[in-house]
Amino acid sequence: MRCPSCQHLSKDVVAKFCSQCGHKLLPAAPGAASENKLTAPSAPEGGAECGRELMDSSPFSSLGPGNGQENPDEHCSDASLQIQRGAASEGFMDAADGTSHELEAASPSASKRRKEDAALTKVSDVSSPDPKQANGAAAEPAGPEKGPGKEVKDQTKETKQPRASVPASRDHRQETQTKDQTAVPGGKAGENEKASLKPKKEPKKPEGNNKNNAAAEKNAKEQRNERTGELSPKESPLSSEEGVTVCFHAIISKHFEFNPSQHQVFVRGGEEFGKPKWKRNVCEMYYTRDLHELGSLVEGSAVIARQHLDKPIPYKYVLQKGKGAVEYEFIYKPQQKESEPVNRCLQVKSSLLGSGDWHQYDDIICMNPPGAWQTFKDRFTDGTRKDLVKGKQTAAAIMLDSIFSILETWNAINLKSFFTQFQQFYSVIRVPMIYEGKAQPWSTLEYEEKEVKKHLWECLTKKMEPFLKTSGDPLPKDCPVRSKLRMGLIILFSVEKFHIHLSKSDLTSLCHLLCSDPSSPHELHSDLIHILEIKHSWRNSLVNLCQRCMDGEVDLWVCTLPVLHLCMEPSPPTKDAGVQPEDTWAALEGISFSEFREKKSDRKQLVQLMGKNRHLLSVDARLFRSWFSLLPLRTLVCYMRECSEYLSRFPSHILDCLLGTCYRLQELKGPLTNLEVGRLPSAPESWLSRSRPPAGQSQLGGAFSENLTIKSILQMLLSLLDTYQHKMLEEPLIQSYLTVCLKLHETTCRITKDHTFYEMPALSAEIVCRIIILKPLVDSAGGQHSEAGEKNSVATVFQGTLAATRSWFQRVFQNRVFQTGVLSSNVRFTYPEEIKIWRRLVEIHFPVELGWKETLLGDMEGRLKQERPLSQIFAFSSTTWDAEGAEDSVSKCFEKCAIEAVSLVCQSQTSLLEKLSYKDLWKCGTLVSAVITKSWPRSRGQVVHDLGEVLKHLLTWPDIKQLFHLWGTFTEGAGLWPVVLSDPG
Repeated sequence: MRCPSCQHLSKDVVAKFCSQCGHKLLPAAPGAASENKLTAPSAPEGGAECGRELMDSSPFSSLGPGNGQENPDEHCSDASLQIQRGAASEGFMDAADGTSHELEAASPSASKRRKEDAALTKVSDVSSPDPKQANGAAAEPAGPEKGPGKEVKDQTKETKQPRASVPASRDHRQETQTKDQTAVPGGKAGENEKASLKPKKEPKKPEGNNKNNAAAEKNAKEQRNERTGELSPKESPLSSEEGVTVCFHAIISKHFEFNPSQHQVFVRGGEEFGKPKWKRNVCEMYYTRDLHELGSLVEGSAVIARQHLDKPIPYKYVLQKGKGAVEYEFIYKPQQKESEPVNRCLQVKSSLLGSGDWHQYDDIICMNPPGAWQTFKDRFTDGTRKDLVKGKQTAAAIMLDSIFSILETWNAINLKSFFTQFQQFYSVIRVPMIYEGKAQPWSTLEYEEKEVKKHLWECLTKKMEPFLKTSGDPLPKDCPVRSKLRMGLIILFSVEKFHIHLSKSDLTSLCHLLCSDPSSPHELHSDLIHILEIKHSWRNSLVNLCQRCMDGEVDLWVCTLPVLHLCMEPSPPTKDAGVQPEDTWAALEGISFSEFREKKSDRKQLVQLMGKNRHLLSVDARLFRSWFSLLPLRTLVCYMRECSEYLSRFPSHILDCLLGTCYRLQELKGPLTNLEVGRLPSAPESWLSRSRPPAGQSQLGGAFSENLTIKSILQMLLSLLDTYQHKMLEEPLIQSYLTVCLKLHETTCRITKDHTFYEMPALSAEIVCRIIILKPLVDSAGGQHSEAGEKNSVATVFQGTLAATRSWFQRVFQNRVFQTGVLSSNVRFTYPEEIKIWRRLVEIHFPVELGWKETLLGDMEGRLKQERPLSQIFAFSSTTWDAEGAEDSVSKCFEKCAIEAVSLVCQSQTSLLEKLSYKDLWKCGTLVSAVITKSWPRSRGQVVHDLGEVLKHLLTWPDIKQLFHLWGTFTEGAGLWPVVLSDPG
């Protein structure tokens, strides 16, 4: 089968579309067996039933007399309008902006009507329509040249050739040669097929593209036209650059009793189609489908010069029955002026031409009503107007089915044509137009754009329905689009291009279509590769959809993000993790995600939705980041816990958890609250430290504490590093981990402005420690970098961590260490938990060679030594700080400072032991031993052992009385006195 557009020859004789250019292939011409009388093709399976439904409730069946119609308001549902597609040529076109389609009243046959109403005389000469037809007449009728009697006499001598049921190719371009640069008929595609049919009482003509047969057909047609006075359509020499093919699509009403084997339908119009205007057949419309009670679908094409683009052109459809009788269609609109008939309006928009063709989708071609003009005026009631609107909607649904049928063959060419056609179609139905002296909206029809959009959305909703069913049934066989993702993008295109308002349920349905089914990124890309090549701002459309859903509180939009990410350029890789803005890192550019996550602090349903659709994480690598950035702080722990299995397979996303947390903490401004750090009484440590929810609770759907905030997030991050460190050894991202963890620690120290929240910087420092410890293991396994370079990297990160920690201590401990009461011995800590805080951070196990512990202990010692010696001694001996034993480095540092303070005090020969507290034996023994040692007499720097000197010292020493008092106080002080009475040397 040969394509009429690109001439590609296909071996498949039953192919519907060209495999090269995507155009609809013409069906084969009827055989000789149907030469005497062609009948309409039988409807597809199920078509007869639909036809009966339409017959019972046709919206225009009540307009004509003699119809025993039912209530005109009782029309068939939209579902009944899904007419089965026949062998029509399904091209790609959109209707022009200003076409008006009318319904027609049922009427008797043409011959009977001529007898009943002599005023409506049939036009015998094509160039001279009767002015008395008023609305049904041509725009500028010329004076009559022949009487009706002569017309009938001449035409009875002519033998009528049966018409072939061959549609015009929608993208067929005529290659003809004449001097007329205006318009030509588009029905030439079926010329050879018509020639192959044997006319009545004439020898059978052979089939095929026989030039002699074509010439004979042409000569016979010219002779017939000469007898009837009809001007033969001229062929145009316009090239594709000079002219534009206009394909007409219309429904001829059943009331015409149209017989494709005996009748002809033409287009006639203004001088833009060729001169003389209204006196020539611009193109012939060929029968393509039986619509049962609605009538018949006819199609044809013509070429107009490009100079007429974007300009209104009047035209009408004309029916020619046997013996040359010609009848103009009737438009149900009262004329404003008697001299200006109402015509259809064609306006080819150059901005919507696409590949270069224009498809004019019209509605129903109606008959001229019987009776006088006043009869029509009296009958043009509101009921008639409603029927006209319903007729337009019925026709629009049928035409929309034809537009969608092109997608039965899914490729880039067909998609491009589909979207071009769809836009042309909407540009016509958006505002019904007529030509009455000039192009103008059909305002009396009261069919506003909002109603058009509503009906269009109803039609699109029906096409969405098979994909929204949860029963799991397969798609209907006649559904041209076989993927819900593809259908979702088509619907999204319509919503964006035509500015259709969607309700909350509509948004949910659209998001459901755009929630991907593929199990891998490759499948997702393969499913959408062709449609995303269409020139359209898919990314902006999807972003707008997300914003609509956020405004309408439809959370399902988060599942459409894989499709959005497919439309976006991937973020360029950066050497320094965290340099990108958060929206770029999270692939949420253009989406107000921060406002979304803060709008409600509790997003339990959103977390549940993400858990239900966690399979999408394997489809889109950027989705984990996006979802992380969409959740409020208190739900992040639950999210990371739920994704633990995914993180085990893709440990690189642990880095995303760290960086995502860092982004979130950087946004916090002002002092942290108890809620933010998880210090509310209702947040037990046992729950914060859990790695899994309580038994019986869903991992995402169960109740979880509202207090899982920054502290619990840092704990979860630390747990992830501990759990998956063996997998991280295989990751080439350790350097990025170091950088991100340092940034996380610096940010944590910056936002923690209260010393009571010390656990946060301690946890963030531990996170850095884990990576620093892990780094040498990765280096030894991979050996990717030089040893010197790695040492410098670790050293740099460590120094940054240490500097941030020391800076934090300086900010939170701005006051003195001790406060002294009325009594000099009444010393208390300014910050009761200071020693505990020092101990928590000092005991983090950084590698010894880095000097973490020594540096912080030096800072603590320097802070203590700024206090008076007695204050240091009294504070050390008090019970307001808890010592953890001799192995506690912070306690040892404090003890060192206290002993050095004892040496200074003992030089003043004042009593010290009587002022000390002895509740803590370890502290007491340490201090008593220090006092004895520091007070013992010395000679030339050596301890005196002479008994006389020792006795003299004991008798004159101020603390000797207190020392003997201790002997009686500590009756069980056997462990103390060996220390007290030991050799001071």
